[in-house]
Amino acid sequence: MKWFFVLGRNPELSRLEVLSYLVARKRSHTEILFEENLLVIKTNDGEEFDIQEFGGVLKLGEIEFEGGHKDFLKFLGSKELIPSDKFTYAAFGNYALDDIKEKFKRGRKKGILKHGRRQVTMQSGDKVNLATNADFSIFLHEVSGVIYYGLGNQEYGYKDVVKRDMKKPVRREELAISPRLCKILINLSGVKSRDLLLDPFVGVGAVISEAILKGINVYGSDISKDAIEGAEKNIAWLKENYSVSSRIALKQMDAKKIPDMQWAGIATETPLGKLLKKKPKDSEAQKIIQDFEAFIIPILRRLQKTKKSAAKIAITFPKIRNFHVDVDKIAEKCGLKILAGPIEESRPDQFIGRDIIVFV
Repeated sequence: MKWFFVLGRNPELSRLEVLSYLVARKRSHTEILFEENLLVIKTNDGEEFDIQEFGGVLKLGEIEFEGGHKDFLKFLGSKELIPSDKFTYAAFGNYALDDIKEKFKRGRKKGILKHGRRQVTMQSGDKVNLATNADFSIFLHEVSGVIYYGLGNQEYGYKDVVKRDMKKPVRREELAISPRLCKILINLSGVKSRDLLLDPFVGVGAVISEAILKGINVYGSDISKDAIEGAEKNIAWLKENYSVSSRIALKQMDAKKIPDMQWAGIATETPLGKLLKKKPKDSEAQKIIQDFEAFIIPILRRLQKTKKSAAKIAITFPKIRNFHVDVDKIAEKCGLKILAGPIEESRPDQFIGRDIIVFV
């Protein structure tokens, strides 16, 4: 069977998240296509997905047809696409909807195409309209004469994600990492339910909160007492509002002194440098990057010694203007290998961004 994924604002990162999720669970898969923000993957029969497991997937569904145009017309003639007489739908892909609309017309079905008022700014800077709350998502895409048609009704749960982010008692607006990116980092780390995940820069608990909701056991540390107290309040709120069964430990600690607990994976947002209210000069940007490199090397050396040998470290590094951390140097000095990245996560109008790297 095949599945389509409509990816979020950073398609390269979202693709890596989906593939990492499958690899971690040893699920057989083959990538069929990856174009713009569209991904199609072949899996074993009986495979199932829950879109809420991902941070970078907006829509997903099963591919029901693959073939040429003549066979597609036969497929349309033999199948009821949507078992409802009145519905809304969103459409994704490069193939014209004329045949689909004609099918609805002949069947006297009132299908309303939602174009979407919500805009997603892609990593490239392009703006894409996203139709949310449509009853169904139709995927219709053609590659080298092969048409792929799929139907899905799974959509990223924006409302619940916003609730978790905005309603929690302690927020650090200027240091916030989105629940979306937290989920992505967790999946990049390869940890699964009941595994032990470390976040050595836990802050107020954004990453570990998302991990807890996945049933992952967590250990969060931070050198800041205020951060740990904030994380404790947020975890208490999480327990009051969600079903929680994970083992949870929070410690005020220098990341260079992390205990050797043979972590199954590490997912973390590092301190991205001092807050900048205006665009820094080249010399200032370079200094921030150099200071960060000196800061992170001893910490990664410690993490390398305390994780399982095959455990992954999914981590963010600062990007200031066009200056990036020397990832190859970091890997060499810390005894790590670069498994993926760096993948840039920023917007064109930002002078501070992130590079996301997966080490092993």
